[in-house]
Amino acid sequence: MRRLLPQLVLRVLLAGLVTVLIAALWVVKDTAAAARRDARTTATRVADAIAARPSFEGLAFGGVAPTPVFRDWQQFPAWTLIAPGICVELGPRDQPVHRRCGPYVASETEPPVWFVALAGTLGLVPAPFSVPVRTRYVTDVTATAIADPGVIIARAWARTADLMGVAVAMAIGGAVLTGLLVMRLLAPFRTILRGIERLQRGDFAARLPRQRVAEFDALSTALNDTAATLADAQAMRTELTRRLFTVQESERRALARELHDEFGQCLTATRALAAAIAQSGESTAEDGARIGEITGQMMAGLRAELAQLRPPDLDDLGLRPALERLVADWRSRLPHIRFTLTVTGDVDAVSDALALSLYRIAQECLTNAIRHGAPKAVALVIEVGDAIELRATDDGAARHDAPTDAGYGLLGIRERVDALGGTFALTPTATGMEAVARLPR
Repeated sequence: MRRLLPQLVLRVLLAGLVTVLIAALWVVKDTAAAARRDARTTATRVADAIAARPSFEGLAFGGVAPTPVFRDWQQFPAWTLIAPGICVELGPRDQPVHRRCGPYVASETEPPVWFVALAGTLGLVPAPFSVPVRTRYVTDVTATAIADPGVIIARAWARTADLMGVAVAMAIGGAVLTGLLVMRLLAPFRTILRGIERLQRGDFAARLPRQRVAEFDALSTALNDTAATLADAQAMRTELTRRLFTVQESERRALARELHDEFGQCLTATRALAAAIAQSGESTAEDGARIGEITGQMMAGLRAELAQLRPPDLDDLGLRPALERLVADWRSRLPHIRFTLTVTGDVDAVSDALALSLYRIAQECLTNAIRHGAPKAVALVIEVGDAIELRATDDGAARHDAPTDAGYGLLGIRERVDALGGTFALTPTATGMEAVARLPR
């Protein structure tokens, strides 16, 4: 993608070079017009000078008419009559007998071939201009001014080269100066762009400074207002999510207690009655045994559901034993997979709400590793320090196309982590996947 500043400098430079080209063409045209004026003026001046001061000899060899020899014409200083770069031929129209050229200092630089060709295409050298010489004794004499092509083209090249040299330098200097000025003028834009990038990263606390340019200052103010609005919305969302999880866990705890106190006791009583019937030795003993078996299955299922609703070890023993029981349950269900748990730091100092969130995150990370891969080893590491880091890794092959923000499990993790002001990332590794959650204390 093209950057603004280089494009602007190049376009200013291009505009300057186009201006230089137009100015050079104007110089060439002006030189051609000046050559035409010089030729016309020179022819007229020479004709008038000869007509005003002719010199004659008497009758020659029995002639009947005087013969003009134009002695004064040859003696007139050329610079007073003939313009530089112009030659004058004097005599009959078809057979001129006299030729004089104006003074001209030759240029040290020869015009290049392409310029000579361009001069021919543009008609730089004017056509000869003739003026009749009017006297009583002369009827067929003209003064013809002819522009010297070499002189005219050299003059045009000298003017054009000087102009182009200065103008190109000015165009380059102007482009560079424009780039510097625009770069300084756009400096606030980079500050605003960094502010937008911070907003994209979710950093709503940063604020942009006031700008000296009115338009940039209005944009900076609008971004600050947007950041403040987003920060309020994020804070409100975080608080609502925290309240939602608090209410959810409270409902789970109440439901678990209700199921344990009511449904669990009923099942226990039913199982006891079934055992009594089975031991009575009567014909219903077999039915009683079957009732006891079904009741046992129902109680096992109830305990599993209660553990999902509210981990009993977390309330009774603490976070570390609850995590150990969680990993032990996975080992018993999947003995072919090696599960490891490493807990470092002062885990007992973690608050109950944060401990519950850590347990839920670990529970979902282990479930996600088993469900979406075929690992041979799963490692769960929890480090408690100034912040808490939970890291779950597996060797179930890297899944580069795995959705990192889809599914209820991962969505729940992200909501919990966001509500606690932390970060979560699920990334592929060389051998599998790694889930990392970082939470503040």
